[in-house]
Amino acid sequence: MSRQCTPTACTPRSRRTHSMFGFRRVRGGVSSGGDIFELEVIASLMRDVVSVLGEDVAVVDVTDDPLAVLERELAPAQEPSSDPALYRLLPDMSEDPEEARELRQLTESSVRSTKISNLTTVYRVLSASTGRIFVAEDDIPVWMAALNDLRLVLATRLDIDSSERADEIAHRAGEIADGLHPQDPEDEEQEVENQLILVFAMITWWQDSLIDAVRLRRPRG
Repeated sequence: MSRQCTPTACTPRSRRTHSMFGFRRVRGGVSSGGDIFELEVIASLMRDVVSVLGEDVAVVDVTDDPLAVLERELAPAQEPSSDPALYRLLPDMSEDPEEARELRQLTESSVRSTKISNLTTVYRVLSASTGRIFVAEDDIPVWMAALNDLRLVLATRLDIDSSERADEIAHRAGEIADGLHPQDPEDEEQEVENQLILVFAMITWWQDSLIDAVRLRRPRG
């Protein structure tokens, strides 16, 4: 079975549990789309990841000029957060504590700013979409990075830290989609987790389709 690997885990290709359609090669880039509600869900998740990184999409929209971007990049590293998702997004760059601290001071603001910019770019496109999406060739790396960061956060929320756990989540997503996973209708916590699993499966499938589209050499249409 083909797998999509990230620093979080190797996740089996997700079965389709949604109405989205995958990315495909078109002239000048790639295209995709789907149900507006699903696109809005992904957009809101992109916004949430920006919040995990300590920023607000509305603020980025207002201050997204070269000077503001430079100020964000030159800002001192923020105090460590207790959110494990943030650590996945901005991991230590060395096993040596002192060296890791120095590297974080040197690079964290720039890395954080780049991630925020990528996520905000995708958020804007998704939140304005009426069902169809076009990603220009030059913007494909931005989308790849943003989708990967979103998957990292979702994987952290689902405690995916091994290939075994990833397989378990993928299997459970299929059961939920087919109505085979036992569920207590009054268990709100389980319902939230099930929805999160389905979203994670959808994002994994969508990212896989983008990777496949990028690998194609000849555009369609």
